[in-house]
Amino acid sequence: MTLDCCWTLPSLGGFVYSLAFSPVDTGCLAIGVGDSMIRVWNTLSLSNTYDVKTFWQSIKSKVTALSWHPTKEGCLAFGTDDGKVGMYDTYSSKSIEIFQAPNLRLLCTIQQHHKLINAIRWHHEHGTQPELSYMIASGSINAIIYVHNLKSVIESSSKTPVTITEPFRTLVGHTAKITSLSWSPHHEGRLVSACYDGTAQVWDVLKEEPLCNYRGHRGRLLCVQWSPVDPDSVYTGADDFCVHKWLTSKQEYTRPPQGKKSTDLEKKRSSQPKPKAKKKKKPMGKVPAKQDVSDTVNGEEVVDNLLHENGISDPEEEKEAQEFSDKVSLAVSKELPLCPRVCSVSDLPKPFMNHKTTSVKKDHPKEKPVPDASVKKRKPRSILPISTSMDQRSKDELHQDCLMLATCLRSKGLNEGLTPDSGDHVHLGMFTDRAALYRMMEVEGKSHLENGHSELFQQLMLWKGDLKGILQSAAERGELTDQLVAMSPMAGYQAWVWTVEVFAKQLCFQEQYVKAASHLLSIHKVYEAVELLKTNHFYREAIVIAKARLRPEDPVLKDLYTCWAAILEKDGHYSSAAKCYLGAASPYDAVKVLAKKGDVASLKTAAELAQIVGEKDLATTFSFRCAQELLSARNWVGAQEVLQQQESLLGQRLVFCLNELLCKCLSERNPSERKSCSLPCYHSWVVRNQGSFLEMVSEVWRSVFGVNTTEQAKTVFEQLHSIEYPPATSNTHPKQLLFHLSHDLTLAVLSHETAAWDEAVKAILGAVTRSYDAGNFILMQEICNLLLPKGCDHLRDHLDSTNTQSMAAYRSLEGFVAYGLLYDLWWNLPKDSLVSVQAVLDSVPCPSKQTAVNQSYLTAVSSPEETTNQTEMENLPSADHNNRTERIRTASLSDLGERQLKLNGYKMLLSEVHAALQSTQKDVSEVQQTLANMIRQHQRNNLQESIKDGAQESKMHVSSEIESDGLVPPSSQSQCKEAAKEPVSLPELMKQLTEANQKLAEFPESLKVFPFPDVLECGLVLLHIGSQCPTELSPELQQQALDLVRKYSRAKVYEKICRKFLT
Repeated sequence: MTLDCCWTLPSLGGFVYSLAFSPVDTGCLAIGVGDSMIRVWNTLSLSNTYDVKTFWQSIKSKVTALSWHPTKEGCLAFGTDDGKVGMYDTYSSKSIEIFQAPNLRLLCTIQQHHKLINAIRWHHEHGTQPELSYMIASGSINAIIYVHNLKSVIESSSKTPVTITEPFRTLVGHTAKITSLSWSPHHEGRLVSACYDGTAQVWDVLKEEPLCNYRGHRGRLLCVQWSPVDPDSVYTGADDFCVHKWLTSKQEYTRPPQGKKSTDLEKKRSSQPKPKAKKKKKPMGKVPAKQDVSDTVNGEEVVDNLLHENGISDPEEEKEAQEFSDKVSLAVSKELPLCPRVCSVSDLPKPFMNHKTTSVKKDHPKEKPVPDASVKKRKPRSILPISTSMDQRSKDELHQDCLMLATCLRSKGLNEGLTPDSGDHVHLGMFTDRAALYRMMEVEGKSHLENGHSELFQQLMLWKGDLKGILQSAAERGELTDQLVAMSPMAGYQAWVWTVEVFAKQLCFQEQYVKAASHLLSIHKVYEAVELLKTNHFYREAIVIAKARLRPEDPVLKDLYTCWAAILEKDGHYSSAAKCYLGAASPYDAVKVLAKKGDVASLKTAAELAQIVGEKDLATTFSFRCAQELLSARNWVGAQEVLQQQESLLGQRLVFCLNELLCKCLSERNPSERKSCSLPCYHSWVVRNQGSFLEMVSEVWRSVFGVNTTEQAKTVFEQLHSIEYPPATSNTHPKQLLFHLSHDLTLAVLSHETAAWDEAVKAILGAVTRSYDAGNFILMQEICNLLLPKGCDHLRDHLDSTNTQSMAAYRSLEGFVAYGLLYDLWWNLPKDSLVSVQAVLDSVPCPSKQTAVNQSYLTAVSSPEETTNQTEMENLPSADHNNRTERIRTASLSDLGERQLKLNGYKMLLSEVHAALQSTQKDVSEVQQTLANMIRQHQRNNLQESIKDGAQESKMHVSSEIESDGLVPPSSQSQCKEAAKEPVSLPELMKQLTEANQKLAEFPESLKVFPFPDVLECGLVLLHIGSQCPTELSPELQQQALDLVRKYSRAKVYEKICRKFLT
């Protein structure tokens, strides 16, 4: 068993503090990192080795602890070093996945919505147009409905899932989140949607047109269903505790109201100016001088409140508002007959009297006073209604009151005998002593409260001087007003403070938080006011108060900035969050949050900000990231301008310079292959030198970047040599591959400038093998032609022959150069020397006892399939390589000296020691793969047995699931089938692995460090060239290739190589 690392997980921005495997999904590994992020790695993914999801939202510190839920899949809890605990659902998604029943094969993924999806509905299938049944509608929080047509996806026979990013139809009009959708079962392409803006909308999906809009609910709509019986009926439910049935043909509006979002409807209504009802002209004549102005004001407030509760504020509803106002005014006048709305002329302010009445006449040119006797004789409500009514009784009763009052006043002590406040004589208390007056006022006050006139009760108690009683009573009923609060200091300091606190609570209940905070400030409760605004997310107002009233070093101010920044960051307002962090004296967090968007402008600003605040490391990091984004857009000029701001990035400037020169050379050599949607932005110094590539790079470095001395080159080399990039794969993006190649070539040029030839060889070898690992053979050839136009023999003269590492690296580089020349020969075989394959095979002697490999080779070469596909085989890897190689290799292959050098290179490719090493490595890899498959299958069997009772049934189900889901690659499946025929025990596999590792350990380390072209592949190509053009290769070379293929090719490995070579 080897202890070599199989793979690593790159791009971790901090220390790894915690690891946790999911008990439900055993291959799911959660990683807690010190960069305030959580990675969830699917370690069992065979298609993508680094299948990683990243979670960072709402995490503000290092993730130091992780724990999966024992039974709930995808539920991950985490803890941070600042004492906070959170939870993530790792399977939450904002996309729609379509699966095919019954095997649940993923057909496609719809990545359209950017927020939470609330509703999704398929179109019905019982219409005259069957293709409409493939339509699926979805709605999310972003108030937009997308309709996708999945006919092509469902009817397609492709086994690869498709990603859909463009909708078939888009329905726009709602102003809040979509909560429910329903297709009409009676129509085709007709959809109804329910929304938080308080309306339901019917759409014609095919035309993308709104048909009608229902606004009958007084709350947010939560669900909708089309009637299955009546084509005109729709049912909706809302948070107003009602279910409405309405008809689509009877609706007045066609689209949702614009400019209103019902998520904050109440707050918005309270902030808007109240629409005023049209005032009628006052009748002329005598009017009582004293009026109850408060009644009139209260009457207008009733109208305004009713108007606001109905949400009438849109310009298109002015007519409806006026009609509603008139109706409400009539209703109020009927319900409050004792509240006249007539004001005395003497009560109005004098400036109003001086105004001309022409404007009034224009509003009502023909309106005349209505002769209404009841309005003329109506008096204001009396504050002492009981006493007033008692004085309007019959003459006899009034005479008796006089007698009673005289008796009481003449009696001894004024309270003995018959008292004036008993029974029907309570109104006489105002003519006797104070105690009787208080009893009369108490009776009058109770009457006001019973009739709902609390303001009159408060005035009566104020006359009595019981201000504390007024405040206590108003506070209990929640009827404190600004006037009472203004008068509360008359009752003392404590009473004033208590009244303001209670009034603030009352305002909070009415959601008037800013006004409540202002009242708290009046009693010097600054911290309570700030906390109140912070709790209700009025951070801007809270910061202003704290900044104005508290000390600059008060921690409350920093906490406000930090909390507001967290919310802004969560909502995606990174610039505002950065300003908050700067206000909280946290420039590091400001720089990081500003760079979260990841675009060029954000990264550039973050780098400049980090430079200003002294965060040099962050400035360097974000400048480099910004330059990489500009490099992706082929803007080398902008990238150099960004890197120039950081002196420590001189090495990266050289890398970007070489990348620019390399891309320019590649585009000139192969203009048809270097197409891009964006035009490149090159520097003018790219075309100054027409010499070799190395000379051009060195001259630009000296003239532009000032790299003139060996010490400077060594310093830059040490800086770049410490940077390591992950190895390339077939999935590596071409632009990323070119950048990594530029890094390797920069090290090579710097080593060349400092005469460090061993490092130069290693750097060139790294660039060549990186392009080889990425599967870009043409790029590998062109790099060899740019750096080694005459081969690599001149490098050997500068190397120390006693240094095994340097010589091993040189042999590897020489092998890859010869590998490119071998394919050049194959793609440019002379047509006059081509012979038939069968004729060559007939001339090859076949021994009586051949190995299985030789028999399989002869069978593969002489098979009818190879004969019919011989044309394809001759064009491998692609037919258009002929033109490329003709431009690359202009020298004639007939030159005898050059031909001899190439033959020596071909012979070097047939290295038997490398063939033995590669064969042993393949043995180790096969055994390790078999062990991995066995362990994985054993884990799945245990998991299935814990769920199902039958162990045999579980084992069959898991094996079929592995094969059907494609979790095991084809080669592994074939190995499993062979293992089923010939079972191999675990001890036997361990024994094979030990023997293979022992054999591998016998090879020198210098041979294993550096890669080498596949010797068997080279042997097969040479045999194929020899069969096509026998004159191009010597018989000894062909025989050597055949001997190597026979010796080191086993059945499985040989089949794999033939499959790769012949397809």
